[in-house]
Amino acid sequence: MFEAIPDLDTRLVPQLRAMAYFREATPAEVERSFAAYEQGDPEQLCRVWAEVADPTRAALPPAMRFAYARAGLGPRLLNASVFLDSLRAVLEAGERFRGRLRGEVQAVLRSEFPYLERRHEHIPRGHDLSEARAFEFPEVFASYVEHGSLDDSRARWQLAVGLNEVQQCSYSEFAAQLFRLPELRRHAARERELACNYFGHWAPRCTLELWRETILVLDALNAATFELVCTQLLPRAMAPSRLFDARSRRAQWREFVAKLDTPQWLLAVPQ
Repeated sequence: MFEAIPDLDTRLVPQLRAMAYFREATPAEVERSFAAYEQGDPEQLCRVWAEVADPTRAALPPAMRFAYARAGLGPRLLNASVFLDSLRAVLEAGERFRGRLRGEVQAVLRSEFPYLERRHEHIPRGHDLSEARAFEFPEVFASYVEHGSLDDSRARWQLAVGLNEVQQCSYSEFAAQLFRLPELRRHAARERELACNYFGHWAPRCTLELWRETILVLDALNAATFELVCTQLLPRAMAPSRLFDARSRRAQWREFVAKLDTPQWLLAVPQ
């Protein structure tokens, strides 16, 4: 049984509450999703999470919250472009993040988690944005992964990666309606497939508090991502100079949509 860090509410939570855009998970989100996780049915976990959890996972400033709720009134291409830019920023930051972990943890991730280099291959590379290159995972994420023994790191990584896909498939379903991008429902289906595959392959036994810690740390990443979108990616996408990129952005979105039905790399699931 894998456990949370000691004194979670005094050591970690104050750091997270100080982050811009951070939204603390509710007890209902934590407890009901953990109960579903313990049942050993990843599909049920995805359903429960979608029922009980706020899909956005961030606390937006009032003006941005007002605009965000009306994002569907804006150009579809703008919404599509920012969505893809944010996906790429997080995936590329994840690669850099893994490269900064302790050597023995890096070795474990490379050898025992082969899916890391094969996730979301349908997402086109796109432009080399300086904003995306500057984006990094919050420091608390490294502390989370590196806590305890290598066995702890294995379990924590599996929990984080699996639960991240649970969160993201819920968000993509929500974003499909919010942004008037119905294609994102197919993207959500791919994320749901990954969540079920990862947790079907291995669902580490953990305490409720470690489950809560995992949600908190993932929501720190979600908060950082929304800060990137709201303060950098969205203003850049709306700049007059980007109007000339419409053809390129439209081509990237079409490439993304065309690849949504291609099979994705999955782990073998024990029978």
